[in-house]
Amino acid sequence: MKNITQSLIKDLEKYNNGNICGLQIKAKYYDNIEFPTSDAQLLGQWFEFKATGQKNRAGEEPIPPKLKNGNLPKKFKDILEHIEPFKKMLEKNQWEIITTGKRLIHRGLQGDVDLVLRDSNGKIIFADLKTTGLINDKWNEFGWEEESLQFKHNLMIQAIHYKLLGTLEYGYEPEFYFLIFSNTNTIERKIYKITLNDTRIEEHINFLYKIKEIKSKGEKEGWKAYPEPKTCSNCPISNDCLHFTNIPQIKEIYY
Repeated sequence: MKNITQSLIKDLEKYNNGNICGLQIKAKYYDNIEFPTSDAQLLGQWFEFKATGQKNRAGEEPIPPKLKNGNLPKKFKDILEHIEPFKKMLEKNQWEIITTGKRLIHRGLQGDVDLVLRDSNGKIIFADLKTTGLINDKWNEFGWEEESLQFKHNLMIQAIHYKLLGTLEYGYEPEFYFLIFSNTNTIERKIYKITLNDTRIEEHINFLYKIKEIKSKGEKEGWKAYPEPKTCSNCPISNDCLHFTNIPQIKEIYY
C-alpha cells in the first residue's frame, strides 16, 4: 500500500480538481519514475546538502550546473552565503541537529523531515529548509510573506502533516519551524514557528479521509489522464503515452 506523503496529498487534491494528470501521479508515486528536477529544486537541494549534508531523495549528492569556465552559476555561489547564518540560527536558538532526512511512517502516512533537532529542554523539534525567490511575496501561492501564510494551504499542510506524524512518533506534538532563505540575495532570511489552532490536527485527519478516498478510487478504477501541452511537454512518460498532446483542449467559459 502506498503511504500518503504531503506531496501526494497536494497532487491528489489537484487531481481531484482536474489540475494534474492522473497518469503522472501513477508514474511518480507508484512506478517510481524520476521526474525532471527544476532549477529551483536543484538549488534548494544543493543548499541543503552543503548546509546539513543531507542528500537528495534518491540518496545522491546533488550536482550543481557549471558554467563553461567551470565555475558555479552566481545563484549557486550566492546561496552558500546563507550557510554560516544558518549555523548561527541553530546556535542562537540552542538547537542541536539530531538527524537529517528522517522518515516517519505511521498509519499509512509518511513524511521525510529535513531536520530533527533537540532544543535546550531536550524536546524534539522539526525544521524544514526552504530556498525561495518569493521570500516577501504576498500574492503568489508559494510566497512567504508573513501575514499571508495562514491562507496558503499548499505551504502550511507540510507543517500540519509533520506535526501529526511527530505526535504519533514521540507522543507529543513537536514544534515545527520553516527556515527560509532568499535565493535572490544573500541577506534575507526568516524563521517561522508554525503554531496550530486547537482543531487544526483534527481537521487535517478528516481531510485525510477524503484524500484516501481519492487515492483508493484511482488505485481501483485507474487514473484519469488530463493532458495539457505544458505538462505533456516535459513529462518523462510522454513518449509512450497514448494521451500525449501538444494541442490545448477547448475549455468553456461562462460569463
